[in-house]
Parts: sequence; C-alpha cells; structure tokens
Amino acid sequence: MPPASGSWTSRHGYLLLGLALVTLFLLMFLIAEQLRIPLMTDPRPYLEPATWPVAMIGVLLLAADVILPVPASGVMIAHGAAFGLVPGSLLSLCGGTAATLVAYWVGRGSRGVVSRLVSNEQRQRGAELLERHGMWAIVVTRPVPMLAETVGILAGTSTTMPWWKVAIAGAVGNLVPAVAYAAAGAYATTFVNGLAVFVGVLAVALLVWVLQSWSRRLSVKSAPRHPRSGSNREDPRLHRQCQH
Repeated sequence: MPPASGSWTSRHGYLLLGLALVTLFLLMFLIAEQLRIPLMTDPRPYLEPATWPVAMIGVLLLAADVILPVPASGVMIAHGAAFGLVPGSLLSLCGGTAATLVAYWVGRGSRGVVSRLVSNEQRQRGAELLERHGMWAIVVTRPVPMLAETVGILAGTSTTMPWWKVAIAGAVGNLVPAVAYAAAGAYATTFVNGLAVFVGVLAVALLVWVLQSWSRRLSVKSAPRHPRSGSNREDPRLHRQCQH
C-alpha cells in the first residue's frame, strides 16, 4: 500500500531514496577501502596485458560499478594504458554505457519498493521531471561517482524512460570521461594527471548542464503564448454587454 500523500516521507520519498542510495554506495566504497580488495581499490595492475580476456574483465568491472565499489576512473585509465587511446576509449564507453543500463534495470526491479515509499503524487512529479530533464540528468551525472548510479536507478523506477533512451544518454555521458581517461592512461599515467582529468570531466558536465538549462529557459521565453492565456483576451462580460 502506498504511503499517505500528506505524510512527510511521501512528500520527500524520492529525496530520501536518493540519499539512501548515495549512502549505500559510500558505505560500500569505505568497506572496500578498509578490506583492501585489489580489484576494488587499484585494478590497474590486473588490467595491464592487452588481451581480449583482460578487455572483457575491464568492461565487466565498469558494468558492475552499480553494485560494486569499482574505481571506474582507474579501470578507464588502465584501458588506455593497455590498449591505447581509441580501443581503450571504446572499451570504457561500452562498460560505462552498460553500467547505466544495469542501474536502470535495478531501478525497474525496485518499482514495488518505490511504490510503497513514494506517494502517487510524488511519482507523477518524478515522471514529469524525468520527462523534461531525464536524458540530460543521466548525461551530466555519468562522470560523478555515486550520483551516476543513483540517477540511473531513479530513472528505472519511472515509467516514462524507455531503456533505449537511457542507453543513448549513458553513451553520450560516458563519451568524454572514456576518451579523457584513456588519453591519461595512454600518454601519462600519474595521479596528478588523473586528478586533472577528473576535475576537467566534472567541469564539462557542469557546463553542459548550465547550457542546457539556459537554452531551455530561452525556448520557454520565446515560445508563443496561447491566445487564451494572454492579457489581451476578450472579456466575456463585455461580449455579453455588447449583445444586450
């Protein structure tokens, strides 16, 4: 049974769900760091040989980033170092797009839980929000750790986002990080370069979001107003007086 629409949890259901997902991903990351799991902390030494099995392991690691605390940037850098710029970029692009779809399908499987936590009104508002910004939200958040998985899962809980739109948005959002990290791995693998690439990718994502919001505001302002909504609409009372 869905929660009452007037309760505090129903009014903030999506916010609470998003915070819970981010907290879960953060805890998984901290546990992996404490346990020092090799593939979950620094997978690059295991992805050095330029072989097809290694390539597939890297792609699968990126796809599993939704449910495992995989250092995606380290895997992408390893792809570039082992396979070069173009092949490494393509491998990372495939793995990152697969991660977007995995997050989406996890969200699809969680609709029953969401329906019990979020009211019908909130789900309708979430659907309208995804209808307006869904693809761009996925594109912009793909380079952001934890937030990317959260947005992908939330997109899966909605009925307005088909999987092929999510795949396109995931591919577009993963393109810049895949190329940038592959270039860092292919030409100069250092901590400073990796950090610079991370900051640069986040800056590009922020710029895309600002430009998209700006263009949307311009399109709304320039859209023709409905003739019945304008200030010059004929007053029906004056029309009845003229008839009399």
